[in-house]
Amino acid sequence: MTGFSVILRKDLRLELRSGESTIALVALSLLILVVLVFALDPVGGVRDAATAAGALWVAMIFAGMIGSTRALLAERDNGCLRALIASPLDRGALYLAKLAAAFIFMAIAEAAAIVLMVLFFNLDFDSRLLRLLPIIGLGALGFSALSTLLAAISGRLRAGDLLLPLLAVPMFVPALIAGVKASGAALTGASFGASAQWLKILIAFDVIFLTSGYLLFEHVIGED
Repeated sequence: MTGFSVILRKDLRLELRSGESTIALVALSLLILVVLVFALDPVGGVRDAATAAGALWVAMIFAGMIGSTRALLAERDNGCLRALIASPLDRGALYLAKLAAAFIFMAIAEAAAIVLMVLFFNLDFDSRLLRLLPIIGLGALGFSALSTLLAAISGRLRAGDLLLPLLAVPMFVPALIAGVKASGAALTGASFGASAQWLKILIAFDVIFLTSGYLLFEHVIGED
């Protein structure tokens, strides 16, 4: 836990000084939502909660890929990753710290994206948004776990930035479907039972991604 906290504090301190990741993620989420609003209903007046949920999750996926990549990019650019690998720091703790940093960056971007979604899709600020928060949190956690592992792989390859979405998006599709369905049910005010099955699927994939990432990270982050 000491190594985990040190790495996480370092990443958060760097982000507080520059703000590059969060600004980029919020800006990307804004652009995606704007494009989807005009593409789905260029005249305006979009009130379909299911469409709004889908747009929110699309924004989350693209923002999550950037967040996970940037969480590891600084370590590779200045050669710090080689030093971390050579140190006695447990590689599982390194993975969890990078996952936590990516999750925090995504959470900030998603908070802004939810506000923009409500405004762009003419929804209401009411209790339905409270039901949406844990669903989005589970989705952000699962995608952070998956994309952090895949970012460690793609960062070692030429044209890895192009490879990351090709790997991450297809693997996340089942969780994406469950998240969109659960989010749509929450935004339409449906009962909890309507989204319970989808939540179970989302939680199951979160467990799979977290466990796989923790166990496999040490094998894909080896010294170049």
